[in-house]
Amino acid sequence: MTDREGRVRSYATAAEFDDFDRSPDEVAWEKARKLLRADLDVQAVQRPTDGGRTGLEIRGRLRTASHEAFGRWMRDFAALKLQPLLRPDPESDDPQAVRVTLAPAPARPRPVRPWLNIALFLVTCCSTLFVGAAYGPGASELTLLNPRLWLNGWPFAGTLLLILGVHELGHFLAARYHRIAVTWPYFIPVPFAFGTLGAFIRLREPIRDRRKLFDVGAAGPLAGLAVAVPLLWMGLQGSELDRWSGFVNLEGNSLLYLGAKYLAFGAWLPDKATGLDVSVNAMAFAAWIGLLATGLNLLPVGSLDGGHVAFSLFGDKARLFNRGTLALMAVLGVAGWEPLQRAWPFLENIGYTYWLVWLWVIALIMRPAHASTLDMVTELDPRRRWIGYAVLAIFVLTFVPVPFRQFVWS
Repeated sequence: MTDREGRVRSYATAAEFDDFDRSPDEVAWEKARKLLRADLDVQAVQRPTDGGRTGLEIRGRLRTASHEAFGRWMRDFAALKLQPLLRPDPESDDPQAVRVTLAPAPARPRPVRPWLNIALFLVTCCSTLFVGAAYGPGASELTLLNPRLWLNGWPFAGTLLLILGVHELGHFLAARYHRIAVTWPYFIPVPFAFGTLGAFIRLREPIRDRRKLFDVGAAGPLAGLAVAVPLLWMGLQGSELDRWSGFVNLEGNSLLYLGAKYLAFGAWLPDKATGLDVSVNAMAFAAWIGLLATGLNLLPVGSLDGGHVAFSLFGDKARLFNRGTLALMAVLGVAGWEPLQRAWPFLENIGYTYWLVWLWVIALIMRPAHASTLDMVTELDPRRRWIGYAVLAIFVLTFVPVPFRQFVWS
C-alpha cells in the first residue's frame, strides 16, 4: 500500500493500518488520546480549525486524581513534544469534568551562567556596607569616602543580606526540589535608602500545579521570617530606650514589631505622650527592614509571594484578594495626603502617600493579575492549606501601614 505521497507503507497490525493516509500530526494526536484514556473518560475531541497543532481540546471526566494523572501526562507527552494544559470544564457542573488542551511543548530553558548574579550580590554587599556605615554612630563625609571604614556597616549589611538571602534561597531550593528551572537570586543595589531594593529570582518555565506554586511562593517568606525574628530579638536586646525631642523620623510598627518591643522593654512604644521609644541599633533596624520586605512580599496580589499563596489557596477567587488589596493600597495612599490628615488627624496612623508609588509599581511592572499553572484542577492538600492560612496570618502580623512617620516632640 502507498501513502498520500506515493511511498510504500506496510502494516503489521490492524491498529497500524488505521493510521494509513494520516498525517504525522494526526497520528500524534491519536497517540495522545490513547495516553489520556487511562485516566480520562474521553467524551469529545475538538481539533483546531486552522489545521495547526495548538489548541486541540479533549473533554472528559477524570478517573484518577488530577495530581497523579497530570504528572504521568507531562512525562508521556514529552516524548511527543507536547505539553498538556488541564482546566475545569466550564460547560459542566461535574467537579471531575475537565478540559485538556494539547500544545507544542516549549524548548527546555538553557542553563544560565550566574556571573551577573554574583556581580550584583557583590555590589549589593558594598552598597549595604556603605549605607550601614552612614547610619552608624560618628559617621561623617570623611568616613564614607574611605571604603575601609565601610566595614563599620557590617552589622547592618550582614543582617539585611542574610534575611534577604535566606528568603530567596527558600524560593530557589523549593523550585529546585520540584525540578523547576529558575535563576539564581538577583540582588538590586542602590547607594541610598537601605542600600538595596531587595532581591528576586525568575522562573524560567511554567509551574505544573498550584501545589508546586504554593511551595515556591511560601518557602521564601517562611525561610526569611525564621531568620528575621531571632535577629530582631537580638538587635532589640542590644538597643536602648531614649526620650526623643524635636523633629524625628520613626520606623512604623507592625503587630509583630510592636509585640517584640513590648516583650523586650515592657511598654508599648513609641509613647507619644512622653516621647519614649527604642533607639534601635543597626542589627535591629536591618531586621525591621527584613520584616518590612516580608510584609510587602506577602501582599496577596499579582506575582508577589502573597499573590502566589492566595491563588494557590483560592484559585480564580483570588482575584477578589487582588482587587481588595489594590483598593486598600489606594485608600492608604490617599489617606496620607497632608490636607486630609490636617482635617482628620486619625489618618496619620494609617495614611502613607508612598503606597500610591507601590501601587503604580505593581500595576505597571509586576502586573496585578495572579499567576497561572499548567494544571488548574489540582487543589492544595490539607497540610498545605493550613500552612497557607498561617502565611496569610504572617502577612497581617508583618504588614506596616505607615512604614515611616515624622513626629515633633517638645
